[in-house]
Amino acid sequence: MGHRVIYFGEPSGARTKRAVELAPADLDVGYVNPESPISQRQEELKDAEALITNGLLWTEDDISKMPNLKLLQLMSAGFNTLNVPRIREMGVEVCNNSPAISNSVAEHAVSLMLLVYKRLEQGINGVKDGQWQDHAKGGEHGLLYELAGRTVGIVGLGNIGSKVAKRLTGFETTTLYHDVREFDSDYEKSLSVQRTSFDELLERSDIITVHVPLNSATTKMFSTREFAAMKKSAVFVNTCRGPVQDEAALIKALQDGEIAAAGLDVFEQEPTPLDNPLLHMDNVVVTPHLAGSTQERVDRALVFSFENARRVLNGEKPLNAVELQD
Repeated sequence: MGHRVIYFGEPSGARTKRAVELAPADLDVGYVNPESPISQRQEELKDAEALITNGLLWTEDDISKMPNLKLLQLMSAGFNTLNVPRIREMGVEVCNNSPAISNSVAEHAVSLMLLVYKRLEQGINGVKDGQWQDHAKGGEHGLLYELAGRTVGIVGLGNIGSKVAKRLTGFETTTLYHDVREFDSDYEKSLSVQRTSFDELLERSDIITVHVPLNSATTKMFSTREFAAMKKSAVFVNTCRGPVQDEAALIKALQDGEIAAAGLDVFEQEPTPLDNPLLHMDNVVVTPHLAGSTQERVDRALVFSFENARRVLNGEKPLNAVELQD
């Protein structure tokens, strides 16, 4: 008899080791190595009722090999690699971990805003290579700015976007948002945000930060039209998924001065090629998809995943089922 709850991850990985430490004693948890032979993996997974996994590609054929499965629990917020409607038709709920990841990504998004405005990367490099302030305060983009008093547009006011809004209150920004969902006025007041149309947000914002799931509606959501509609002084920040930005259009907008700068944690291709022009622009700050990687986030995600697995094993409805937009 196999385990009822499976954590799918490399045995030597830090997250797997932490999963072993945090696994509740009352749950029958097993650990399956993604690098094991297919036949071995299928044997170890066949009795699983809850599968905890790191955003890997799971096909309907994979799911069919686990006849008892009731929950596909993601450690991440993203679910774009999964055919969620088809998996649900097979009787398996798909849940993500956006509440657990929200603090980490929100802090990273605000950090990118500050990195761009304060030109901190250039300043740090200048100190280290003996150029002192020359990198930060020199060249075409050598001006530093304050975040205070700026207008920030949040695209997607979900778990992550709302945390960004909360953090911006301390910077006394005017914070706009656009979302396909409706939020009541009390919630908007609690976050000090104003709802606008997408086009108005593009037109008014000094900084635009994106927090949407990747799907057919959001792929290349920011392309030639959107960058052209933004202020020439605008900063584009993306910490959600790389394909939300049309990278060729973003590069052109930055080169042509249609927007001023960008702060990016994600790319269309990851790892992004070393010859990607975005890596060599003085007005672009990049990080390697780190936004959701804090230890606190990993612990929250694991605890939530185990609790959700327990709910399913007890016959209860799992929490945080992924939301699909029409």
